[in-house]
Amino acid sequence: MPGAEVNSYAPDSAKASSIHSLKDTYATPVTEKLQAEMDQLAIVVQHTSDADNWTRHVSHAYLSDEHRRNHLTAGVLRGERLLSVAPALFQSKDQRHVIAVIHVGEALCGHPGIVHGGLLGTLLDEITAYTALPNLPGKTGFTANLNINYRHPTIANQFIVADSVLDSQEGRKAFVKATLKTLDGTLLADATALFIAPKIPVAEIKDQLEKNRSSSSSSSSASSTSSSSTETKAE
Repeated sequence: MPGAEVNSYAPDSAKASSIHSLKDTYATPVTEKLQAEMDQLAIVVQHTSDADNWTRHVSHAYLSDEHRRNHLTAGVLRGERLLSVAPALFQSKDQRHVIAVIHVGEALCGHPGIVHGGLLGTLLDEITAYTALPNLPGKTGFTANLNINYRHPTIANQFIVADSVLDSQEGRKAFVKATLKTLDGTLLADATALFIAPKIPVAEIKDQLEKNRSSSSSSSSASSTSSSSTETKAE
């Protein structure tokens, strides 16, 4: 469920002024070769050169090293045979359209050789978040609903294209449509999503959840102690 402050899902060109400014700690000869292949893809070349309409961003450039290690797609699932290279991420100038070119490795499968549907759902969740959040109050929000149609098996070890467009925005709600396709245009999956901006800052929500968890743990501990004491008296 993507949802965080603006820096988490709204690309920030000020923080990613150079496409290759970040040192990729997951780089290997294999992933470096894939990076070179990705940069030469027609769709990447086309959108990189069309600076009047598109801005290329460094995916997850805003993350600290600590956050990156625990982040699902930028850390846990990054590496050779996984999400091998950082996506080529493009945002339209009006911030209503986002395109990402992503490499899915052979270690992301459910059925042999076929990318797990849950992974595709995660990619759709992220691409729709990148589109929704810049258009919400406070540029932040949470996934409220994500409906996915799987149209065709996704073969592993290939580049795929995630394409997301803002359908409408009403107050604290943003409605988004997205697709996943192969480079030759075969539709793999499509989705609709609803994102909602919180009424209070995300930091306050996190603090409240932590307090609730601590309170629940304390109550459980007290209940366990009371139960143990009662059993001792009964003996």
